[in-house]
Amino acid sequence: MSKPSSKRTLLWDWTLTRDHDATPALQSTTASLTKPSSRIASITNWNSWRPPELPAALPFRPMIRTPAQLEGNEWDMIRGSIDAELRRDPGSPVIVHTFNEPERIPLSVAEALRLWRTLILPLRQSHGDRVKLVSPACASDPPGSQWLDDFMTGLPDECDRPDILGLHFYTMPDQTAEQGTAAAKVYFEERRARFKLPVVISELASTSRDPAVVDRFTRDLSRWLEARDQAWVIEYGIFGVMREVADDFVSPAAQMLDAKGDWTGLGRWWVGLKPKTLKDK
Repeated sequence: MSKPSSKRTLLWDWTLTRDHDATPALQSTTASLTKPSSRIASITNWNSWRPPELPAALPFRPMIRTPAQLEGNEWDMIRGSIDAELRRDPGSPVIVHTFNEPERIPLSVAEALRLWRTLILPLRQSHGDRVKLVSPACASDPPGSQWLDDFMTGLPDECDRPDILGLHFYTMPDQTAEQGTAAAKVYFEERRARFKLPVVISELASTSRDPAVVDRFTRDLSRWLEARDQAWVIEYGIFGVMREVADDFVSPAAQMLDAKGDWTGLGRWWVGLKPKTLKDK
């Protein structure tokens, strides 16, 4: 059986960096990512700075999460992270994520377009093909889809468009694994067909409270995303790698880490580690 292609990006919550040095389980978790079996291709943390505890060999994807990352110290860190990645691997482009669910900040399309043209595009222009810009990543609900439609319509010139389309997808809580997988495929394929760009999925998960549904959805959709026919998917990340559930929307069953900071069974599978128990297979 061939190894899945390397498209898995680790969504590493900033609290893990904060707690790492005082948490033995987290130290073991980060150490496990250096093993040859790890399937992780890159890391991101919704921030402008690289998590220093993670392996230096893994590419970091900085994120301009909100307009606040376009000024002051945050803006300096975005540019510093780009320069550091270019030094780390001169032969590969740096992928830079932009606004995270801007429709919920809320950030207007008009203001996003202004910031895109005046501050974000110059990042690419100053580095040529060495920086690839990801579009704002909106929620997969109607308001999010409309925001992204309006943003892309506001960039009629080919030279102003993002290099990569950023997408999120969460299932409905009452969907079966099969229903959620089918809905995700339809959404990703429709968005890709509409904008004709390669895709990065920067948040993805089942919100079911049933662990069996979450497990089946995650495994089945991961296999589909990594298949040869989906070469247009560059990277995808499962939400999320954190010790505590982020909010009432996401599912505890989808957690990649437990409260101590150890990988869950699903987390071990996703990063390519051997299961600890038969139940984890």
